[in-house]
Amino acid sequence: MDIKTAARLQNITNEFYQSVAASFSETRKSPWPGWSHCLDIIRSMCLGEATDLRTKPGVTVDTLRSTCKGEGRALSVFDLACGNLRFEVYLADALPETALTFYAVDNCDSTNKSGIRHQVHYQNLDVLSALHKNQPLAEQFAAPLCDVSASFGFLHHVPLKEHRQELLTSLVQQTLPGGLVIITFWRFLDDAALAKKAQVTHAQALQELELPDLDDGDYLLGWKNTPGTYRYCHSFNEAEIDQLAGSLADKTLVVSRFTADGKTGTLNTYLILKVL
Repeated sequence: MDIKTAARLQNITNEFYQSVAASFSETRKSPWPGWSHCLDIIRSMCLGEATDLRTKPGVTVDTLRSTCKGEGRALSVFDLACGNLRFEVYLADALPETALTFYAVDNCDSTNKSGIRHQVHYQNLDVLSALHKNQPLAEQFAAPLCDVSASFGFLHHVPLKEHRQELLTSLVQQTLPGGLVIITFWRFLDDAALAKKAQVTHAQALQELELPDLDDGDYLLGWKNTPGTYRYCHSFNEAEIDQLAGSLADKTLVVSRFTADGKTGTLNTYLILKVL
């Protein structure tokens, strides 16, 4: 994909979220099932709790020998593309005895922070546009290094491979040594019903928007059968995830890699990395 097409897809996605922000947020209130496993690892490796992870999916045994902190009940969390802060709400409910500090990044100023009793530092940043600037993404964050850096449901909106790589690298750079990076990879083509629907809306969008054919795994998805409303999404496969994880092998250790979410329990692949 060339830069020009990528920039247009970025604009289409930004316009999508501007037009359907309220209705989209209404469908994004419940925690993701995969967060439960993420929480177990955060508790064990960042808060020093005696959580037995040996029976959890995809956990690398060597990573259980040390923790991020091992003492205290404070945790700083950086959330890239935070949406309506439901991950922050989830952690606040799950860790009532922990002093949480959140650094949340998105370009939706309507985000409601009043329901969280912990500190929430919000930065308005159009991440997709920021990736096109001649400045490393991590240098554009107005946040200190954190114990945990995460991004859920966003990487599939990034069209260019090199920008996906930069986004993952920026999360590593935003994390304290010994801390955790958590990222999800959407795999909607692995679901027969979603794949069929994606094929239909994608064909419609290419014709309506007069776009060229996109790369493998790239689709334009609709929203509640609303005419002319599309967003760009990429469905990841194992090889792509392997490549992205491998590119960070000199900076991180894989703590866990597992699938969760959706009716099938396989819509997202989670990658949890420990920063060296």
